Amino acid sequence: MKFEDELVEDVTYEDVSYLNSTQISEQVDESGTGEVDIEIIKSSTQDNLCDIPSLSNSISIPRRDTVPKINSSTQKTICKKKKKSLDPNNNRLNSTRLVWCYQKNNKWWTRIVPDMTNKQFKNNFRVERTTFIKLVKLIGPYIEKKNTHLRSAVVVHKRIACALYTLGSSSEFRTIAHLFGIGKTTATLILHEFCDVLVNLFFNCIIKFPTTNSEIQETMNEFFTQHGYPMCVGAVDGTHIGIKPPGGAESDYYNYKKYHSILMLAVVNSNLKFTYVNIGAPGRCNDASVYNRSSLAQVIKNDIYANNYMVINSTRIQSHMIADSAFSLSRTLLKPFSQKPNMPRSHTLFNYRLSRCRSTIERAFGALKNRFRLLHKKMEFELNNTIKIIQATTILHNLCVDENDILDVDWNISQPLHKKPACAIQSDSGTEVREALVSFFLQNPI
Repeated sequence: MKFEDELVEDVTYEDVSYLNSTQISEQVDESGTGEVDIEIIKSSTQDNLCDIPSLSNSISIPRRDTVPKINSSTQKTICKKKKKSLDPNNNRLNSTRLVWCYQKNNKWWTRIVPDMTNKQFKNNFRVERTTFIKLVKLIGPYIEKKNTHLRSAVVVHKRIACALYTLGSSSEFRTIAHLFGIGKTTATLILHEFCDVLVNLFFNCIIKFPTTNSEIQETMNEFFTQHGYPMCVGAVDGTHIGIKPPGGAESDYYNYKKYHSILMLAVVNSNLKFTYVNIGAPGRCNDASVYNRSSLAQVIKNDIYANNYMVINSTRIQSHMIADSAFSLSRTLLKPFSQKPNMPRSHTLFNYRLSRCRSTIERAFGALKNRFRLLHKKMEFELNNTIKIIQATTILHNLCVDENDILDVDWNISQPLHKKPACAIQSDSGTEVREALVSFFLQNPI
């Protein structure tokens, strides 16, 4: 029933059919309907006059200028219905959509992208075409959508390309949506679904720390062959990713570089592949505290790493990791000597050899952020989504390394404006191992 019909039903009219002409006149005067024009009736023809009903009956028909009587309860109902009908937010879910889907222009995807050279394709999507095809085969079946009677689904190739373009650029979702001819919300959902599938399927098998004797031996041999440093199973360090901090915890995420961030603690091998990733610690934390609370600090103490060792000057040197001065020194984690004026040559040599090997983690961070430019801007997603996105970029980085998909990086990086706070904690066993390695480097120059 329409709103106007409901209003008509709520109006109360009085029955005046039983009244005589005098009473009718009085009733009309009291109700404010105005006087009846008798002259108009008299001037009518006789035939028409016969068709005119009695005066009492004609008055019962409400005139156009009649003000009907409405009781108080009905008046309240009418006011509520008017207010409800004028509310723009009322019953939005049940309202009829004016537009189901706006027309989009996807000429860039359908005409420009197919004609791109390999270099242009890589500049836009940050991976080679061969890597892109492999991604389609790996995760395509898990993100494919079916067409419906309402609309056609976004095809798999386009979904993966949209996600890669988003990760590889600092463009807004509005710009990306225009390029691919999709909605802004659709572009956002595609990114999150792509990262969720990638992390859930491949994180544990692609980001894998060496845990068997063969894996440990292979990792140590590659470090020694490429960088001249023995018994190393990984280089560890942390990097900050800018974020929009959670409400009420802004101070916890404010780092020493003067912006809000979360910390990414990672380990890489000599081939720049990530073997361990810990993401999500508030930016206020330092690298050493995050490492000490991580599972990695306990894993490296396992007997399997102690059983892989070499002896130098009666000192047993087990397989270990290397780090910068922000970490504490131990037999499982070695760091350089503190920089001092007039350092002994042997200490300078050790720092050089360790730095040469530890540069792998710096280069890996540089390659990761250079390939996926989204990590350079402040990530304004929910914290859980931000962590998933960063994890997905590390998986893609490792896949690119496996495919020999290398991105040119400018290694002439300027010195950081904010120096990391150093850690003075060191164990006796760590000091002995470091001194033994000093002797090894003096006896075995590169």
